[in-house]
Amino acid sequence: MSLKRRAYSAVRWTAMASVARALLQLAQIGVLARLLSPQDFGLMSIVSLVLGFAYIFSDMGVNAAYVQRQDVTTEQRSSLFWLNVGLSVLVTAFVMILSPAIAGFFDDDRLVPLIMLAAMTFVLSALGQQIRMTSEKALEFGPVIFIEVGAAVLGFAVAVTVAKSGFGVYSLIWGAIVAASSGMLLSWIFLAHGWRPMWHFRVADVQSYLGFGSALVISNMVNEINRNVDLILGGRMLAAAALGFYSVPRQLIFQIQNTVNPIVTRVGFPLIAEIQSDLPKVRKVYLQTLNMTASTNAPLYLGIAFFSPEVVQVLMGDKWIAAAGLLRLLAIWGFFRSVGNPAGSLLLGMGRADLSLRWNLGLLVVVPPTLWGGSHFGSLGLAWALLGLAAALFIPGWYILIRPLCHARLLDYSIMTLRPFFIAFLSTSFVYYFLNHIESSFLKLALGIVFSASLYMTLSYFLNRDWIIEVARLLKPIQGIVILK
Repeated sequence: MSLKRRAYSAVRWTAMASVARALLQLAQIGVLARLLSPQDFGLMSIVSLVLGFAYIFSDMGVNAAYVQRQDVTTEQRSSLFWLNVGLSVLVTAFVMILSPAIAGFFDDDRLVPLIMLAAMTFVLSALGQQIRMTSEKALEFGPVIFIEVGAAVLGFAVAVTVAKSGFGVYSLIWGAIVAASSGMLLSWIFLAHGWRPMWHFRVADVQSYLGFGSALVISNMVNEINRNVDLILGGRMLAAAALGFYSVPRQLIFQIQNTVNPIVTRVGFPLIAEIQSDLPKVRKVYLQTLNMTASTNAPLYLGIAFFSPEVVQVLMGDKWIAAAGLLRLLAIWGFFRSVGNPAGSLLLGMGRADLSLRWNLGLLVVVPPTLWGGSHFGSLGLAWALLGLAAALFIPGWYILIRPLCHARLLDYSIMTLRPFFIAFLSTSFVYYFLNHIESSFLKLALGIVFSASLYMTLSYFLNRDWIIEVARLLKPIQGIVILK
């Protein structure tokens, strides 16, 4: 199959997966928010924070290097597999040993068993990770998507069952463990195609990968600090229940980003890696990836911002209504953060983990002090600080990351990003004020979705036609993909 057809197929599969994943995640929030308390979600946010930092070291970035490289030998692949598994075992043991100290830092002994149990997911994920990455490297996303969605459904079912049995936050842990283990088993059954790692490991096989990987690990570590400074500060300064009211809206924003963005960015990394020597084509792919990302995210985030009280009441229930103001601010921040994701595909595809590291180190000087200042005004202060940073870094992000790698102009970068934002603002604000008299949250939200989506698509047809064309191409089989023409 040609590169055009493989790229189109990959985008279509990730799009379908994103729809399924979005529905599943909304159902998970809607069900578990009614079965669990804000305190449970506050504790889980700290557990997820710890796991996020530890996960960075579970493969030392070699899986990303494996996708970026085009000439991997059989011996190298086996050595990379065992390195990934071995590192995951070490990380699991390290997290378990440090769990009492971590609980002491956040002044909550309940975290110790939660962290130790959740650490099991590292090894479970590592055993199937390279198998999935091999399929993604070849742009064969169909079976990968089925496995990921199937594993997520199983994890969700277990989480709900355990929550109904009264086990509180442990339901979230067991759901994650079941999702990781089932994903691993399904990967070996359906993706391995008879491949088995040799009983072979040699440092020389992985040494060249560790150069790229180590820069990526350091960059990801610094990025994880910048990404989670608000939770670290919140964990220290807020009670578990207050942290829950902040973390659940934040989680919703990240879930939307993690659902929508991979439709194009997940394909963008291996695609750019394959065409990295053709700079004009790389620039075109990046800009269209950016436009697709911004155009898809804008109506979602602006819709949440305008209808935040209705979203909270319908999705999470009356006991979460205090989180509506936070959700509005975090939704706008989420849009600006989401349009930065395509830069990651560009950096990795071009093999520039070093530039990513320098950028994240620069952010480390700016982000923690800014959020520390915002934290003195509570959770709302944190949300305002996040939004202010996202707006302030818009142009520096282009100048440092995008311009050197693909020579995209600031005007093109701004149009691809901000045009969808203003179209979504116009369509959603008009519908919101038109429906403002409706008292039923469910009816108001349902009508808001229908009318604002229709108006957004209509305005986009005249003002952002490239995105409409791409959406139309995703909805029917064709012989090529426009970004590679």
